[in-house]
Amino acid sequence: MFQKLSTTTYIQIIFVGLIILISTLLLTGIGYLLAGVIWGESDLKMALSGMTENDAQIGIMKLFQLMSQLSVFVLPPLALAYFIRKDKPDIFYMGKIPDIGILFAVIVLFVASLPIIQYTLTLNADMHFPESLQHIEQWMIDKEGLAADLTTKFLNTSSWSGLAINLFIMAVMPAIGEELLFRGLLMRWFSKVFSNIHLNIFITSFIFSAIHLQFFGFLPRFLLSLILGYSYYFTRNLWTSIWLHFINNAMTVCVYFWFTRTGSNINPEEVGTVDGIGFVLISLVMVITILWWMNKQKKDEIAFIE
Repeated sequence: MFQKLSTTTYIQIIFVGLIILISTLLLTGIGYLLAGVIWGESDLKMALSGMTENDAQIGIMKLFQLMSQLSVFVLPPLALAYFIRKDKPDIFYMGKIPDIGILFAVIVLFVASLPIIQYTLTLNADMHFPESLQHIEQWMIDKEGLAADLTTKFLNTSSWSGLAINLFIMAVMPAIGEELLFRGLLMRWFSKVFSNIHLNIFITSFIFSAIHLQFFGFLPRFLLSLILGYSYYFTRNLWTSIWLHFINNAMTVCVYFWFTRTGSNINPEEVGTVDGIGFVLISLVMVITILWWMNKQKKDEIAFIE
């Protein structure tokens, strides 16, 4: 059975789907129990109805966010890796931590990518549907408004303990879980269908961005996913993309924390924004150069997918 699991893609997909279903049911139940005990039934019911008007209700939503991350992104890939560890002991290329030079280059890569990501965010925000599809556009605007409001409430903390919780839920867990699923599993599965690695990364990035269900943030998230995919492919190490993903999310958490704690009137979402296409082109050149350098650091030609 486990021999087929380690070699047959469709069996892996079924296995991962079953783990998602089982862990979602189990962890959702645990979430209900914990939320009821910690915050009480009243706030639990209000939070589940969409209300986030006090700290208890926001805390409940954070708990369910954590349970969702574990059940969908973290546990299924880890369960698959556990059951096929004898045949594929390093299925996700996580056997060693990248060199310090690579880890530093990832920090530079993130900073260099900010102008072009912010530029695509502006482009995406200015996109509009045809008149006949205005009702769909308005529905998307309303949904994204609700999601943005919830995210702001999540990030609205001035305590160090609140910062630590937010970093764990909104930076550590997504970085590990989403990279395990999208770069670790999906890119592996797609390699069996698409021999072209660039097509593989583009399709994975499209799914990564689309699954977040935020149309007006699709382009910057797609671009970020491309950078994550290429950093993983060039270094043959999933820790590289996890580190980059973490830095991206943690920066947002920390910026909001700083503005909340200091009472600054500057919009946190404008951090990294630049004026002029020249800065965007420089950003693009720097991103390509750093990724090229990462590729050159490989000490030998390791097969990306066995």
